Amino acid sequence: MQRPILRKGQGSEERQGHVDDLVRPEEWGRPTWNIRAAISIVLAAVVSVVALVGGLSSTGSRFGPESRFFLILSVLMLLTAAFGCVFWWPRRGSPGVRTLRRGGLGAATEVRSRMSVFVALVAMVGCAAALAVGAAVEVFLFNSGIPWVSLVLALLGVPCVAFVGEVALGRLAVGALVLSADGIRQRGWSFESYLPWMSVARVQALDYGYPETWVEGTTTAAWARRRTSTLFRLDRFPEAPRIEIDSRRYAVDPVLLHRILEFYIANPAARRELGTARASRDSGERTSPSPTDQSSGRRIL
Repeated sequence: MQRPILRKGQGSEERQGHVDDLVRPEEWGRPTWNIRAAISIVLAAVVSVVALVGGLSSTGSRFGPESRFFLILSVLMLLTAAFGCVFWWPRRGSPGVRTLRRGGLGAATEVRSRMSVFVALVAMVGCAAALAVGAAVEVFLFNSGIPWVSLVLALLGVPCVAFVGEVALGRLAVGALVLSADGIRQRGWSFESYLPWMSVARVQALDYGYPETWVEGTTTAAWARRRTSTLFRLDRFPEAPRIEIDSRRYAVDPVLLHRILEFYIANPAARRELGTARASRDSGERTSPSPTDQSSGRRIL
């Protein structure tokens, strides 16, 4: 298998054109719109507009309890729509690949997850926490006793506040895919997994309405995994030795990432370059087929 190589001096549009030149795994089929996601995003946007109108036209003080509730609800629905757009229809710039220094563990090549997706998720949940807890406090302060509505709202806000707390403690994180000379490490939103190269059996492309790549391990794989959060399970947790890569979460074109994994699985000698500037440059800034050196079989600049 040949290596995709960077052609220096290319603009972002030209680089994207080279990404498109890579052969898309036939298992993925043609890219299509997710109708259910699109409908949900439109509905969230409509609710946001309705809530905004309700907040601005509420009776009494312009920024009274009722107005604040509707305005926060409007922001929450807007963030929900934004999260759906960012998650389902990513707009990627230059591939997010860099060299990672890991102290005593040596260097590795890191394929970064999309920060925009995780930030949108945290902002959405944080806004939901503000809505629920804020409404509970408002009801409690402006009603005698402790109304049951206040308790219900407070209970609804507890998971959201806990979510933000888990993010602050680092138990929920943006994550990354780390390729090193010894194996593949995956940090998902709520778990960690490691599969050594010697335990890799194959790489497989799957279509779940979006491109996904599985790096399958052997039945006797030296596979390690653990959940980083006991409260929230935001990722699928494979039961068999496997690295599951949801392309929507990574700052690299899915075809490019799939081909990179295929290359390093098929070429053990090339893994020595992982963690070097060459690997980050070749994997992160280019993508396309370039002229092939007929004598060596390798792509050249």
